Amino acid sequence: MIDAQIRSPQELHLYAQDLAGRRVDDDPRVRKLQFAKQTTWLVMLALAFLFYYLIDRLREALALLG
Repeated sequence: MIDAQIRSPQELHLYAQDLAGRRVDDDPRVRKLQFAKQTTWLVMLALAFLFYYLIDRLREALALLG
């Protein structure tokens, strides 16, 4: 983060307007983190489905043994 040297109220006002105009989505680091978050959720969903499927198959196999 850049430290601003503010010497007057006008500079403070301009700095505040500059900060207010920034969008978080414009930051490339935020976009990478959002992509990582979406990817993580997708992988977790796929693993949960696989786990549910394997448990169901194991239940059916154990039913055949009993």
